[in-house]
Amino acid sequence: MNYLDFAIRNIRRHKKRSLVTIFTICLGFTALGIMGGILNNIFSRLKEQSIITEKLGHITFAKEGFYENGKLHPEEYLWNEKEMKSIISILENSGDVELATPRLSLFGIASNGEASTIFITEAIVPEDDHVLIKTNVDGRTDREDISLAVAKDKNSDVAIGSELSSSLKLKEGDYLTLLTTTKDGIANAADVDIKKVYNTGNPANNDKYVLSNFYMAQELYDTKGAERIVVTLKEPKNIGEAQVKLNSLLKAAGYKVESKTWDKLSLTFGKVKTMFEVIFRVLTMIITVIVLLTLLNTMQMAVTERTREIGTIRAIGVLRKNIIKLFCAEGIIMGIIGCLLALPILFLIAFILKTLNVTFIPPVASTEVPIALILKPSKIVPVFVLFVVASLVSAFLASRKIAKQKVVISLSRTN
Repeated sequence: MNYLDFAIRNIRRHKKRSLVTIFTICLGFTALGIMGGILNNIFSRLKEQSIITEKLGHITFAKEGFYENGKLHPEEYLWNEKEMKSIISILENSGDVELATPRLSLFGIASNGEASTIFITEAIVPEDDHVLIKTNVDGRTDREDISLAVAKDKNSDVAIGSELSSSLKLKEGDYLTLLTTTKDGIANAADVDIKKVYNTGNPANNDKYVLSNFYMAQELYDTKGAERIVVTLKEPKNIGEAQVKLNSLLKAAGYKVESKTWDKLSLTFGKVKTMFEVIFRVLTMIITVIVLLTLLNTMQMAVTERTREIGTIRAIGVLRKNIIKLFCAEGIIMGIIGCLLALPILFLIAFILKTLNVTFIPPVASTEVPIALILKPSKIVPVFVLFVVASLVSAFLASRKIAKQKVVISLSRTN
């Protein structure tokens, strides 16, 4: 028996039932595709926020023990100038690294002369940061992001968070005093020029964040070295392999280092991603069960209407298992057709959203990003398979009972 040919003929012959089944599959697949595409967009934007806006790069290297004890004894985890330059040279010559740049993080009191508040600063090398800003994140390189002017006589230029600006009544062109301590615990202060006020994109630090020049921070902290080296990779997809290789190179050179990737350093990405992935899995299960029950009901009605037909086929010698196989083939074909019809719909919705340029504020962010669908095979293919399997299961369950029915009873059935 040619099951494929018989299945296609039966699908064409029972157009109404077939269309209902295919439409149900298409609708469920489209719903999950839209949800998955929006989540991919959220994850991608949060990834960009972490790598670019939070200046985390792809991998960050520090002295061994820094992430555990660095806040208690920061002076013990500083690389001196010679070590810093040597490590940067090793990383840049590895063949995997696009950029290796030193970093310092400081905290203390920021004052406008009348009021004070706490601040945290990430000190960057401006010329390196302009390279970091152009890092490719999921195909995006053209972006307007905050950095500092590249000029040796502008070490005192800073950019501050918009909420910090509001709380201290500061605007671009004003001065700000930063008070902190050196590596030896001695109080030190610097007057800085506010060149930019911007939304950091992260509500957790927008009221205290200062983006400062690395060389000014060195003077403020009384050091010629750095506490971390941030790198971006030529091939970010191989981040795990690159991390192991770079760790080995540095340890072979005699440096005791530890490293963390951007997703481990980000305070929000991992938690948000885990939360939404759980939600997506739960909704996938719910929608799949709804689709399965709808398909089961539709297939059951179709099978019931064809009772005499099944009895006739049985009477001419077709085995029960072949009857079940025939209906399963119909279910698989309708499942595939339903999913294939949903794909152009998803791409059409993605195009419409891109054209309309609708924006929203993602979780744990404070800046608007476009609502878009990022359709990835890793998300689409499992849902495709799941819905085809659901179609197969519903066809099997619906046909199993009627296939076991006695031939005489099936032939005597009146529709």
